[in-house]
Amino acid sequence: MERIVRREIELPWQCDNNLAIKRGRLDMTQRVALVTGCSKKEGLGAAIARQLVRAGTAVAVTDINVEGARGATEKDPAPAGGGIAALVEELRGMGGEAEFFLGDVSVEADANRLVDQAVKRFGRLDILVNNAAAPHGKEFNDILDVPLDAYDRVMGVNARGCFAMMKAAVPHMRRNRWGRIVNISSIAGKAGIAKQAVYAGSKAAIIGMSRCLAIDLGPDGITVNAVCPGSMQTSRVFSDALRRWGAERLQEEMKKKAQAIPVGNVALPDEVAAVVLFLCSESASHVTSQAISVDGGRLTI
Repeated sequence: MERIVRREIELPWQCDNNLAIKRGRLDMTQRVALVTGCSKKEGLGAAIARQLVRAGTAVAVTDINVEGARGATEKDPAPAGGGIAALVEELRGMGGEAEFFLGDVSVEADANRLVDQAVKRFGRLDILVNNAAAPHGKEFNDILDVPLDAYDRVMGVNARGCFAMMKAAVPHMRRNRWGRIVNISSIAGKAGIAKQAVYAGSKAAIIGMSRCLAIDLGPDGITVNAVCPGSMQTSRVFSDALRRWGAERLQEEMKKKAQAIPVGNVALPDEVAAVVLFLCSESASHVTSQAISVDGGRLTI
């Protein structure tokens, strides 16, 4: 039997955080990442981009268009907080290499172009984080009250867009014999939730695709995982809550939401982004085909 030789690795918890980033397995100074859905300053996409830049990664961030990136839309009233251009300036101010590109991930030609632009700008692509998601406004309803255009929009971006971006990125990762794909799903994709058939269905699709492609791409040195957040403190969550409950009930309802989580609070985007960063690193070389809940233990109740 062939002898198994285990590699010596520097684990993050064996040194302080700065050394873990600068000299450990979270040092990604030679890597290039593309992160979709990054127009919201307080959103998860922006938090992921910041974490990657801190680890030394060059980052291409994307969103659907200039209007959606700069501010609120009828379907997505959450404030952009400066937009995607401001995020790039922030990332550069942190000392990182960053650029933004605009396109609709659910359109195959746009997905291909976004990847090609990132590769042209940075010379390679090692990491893909599919974070883009599209609310409609009428998807959280009884099935008889959900219009099919709501289904098409949510499934189109959340599921089709995820697949299109992976299809565009994989050839570049195969060429390098190394790659990390992290798809943002949700605990809604793991559990039945009333009046969320469309949203939860799209997130379950992401988990299924991730698990299957992890098998297909493993021999190429590419890992594929899904991250499943629970409740997060993002501008979109607060705007949705404000519409649903009104200003008077907002604090009370958000407090109830936190009390339903074993750790007692709603996650910050950075707490979810830290898990994404790990999955993008060399430390996660043996982690693939997983759907990792980052929900403060919510699903255990």
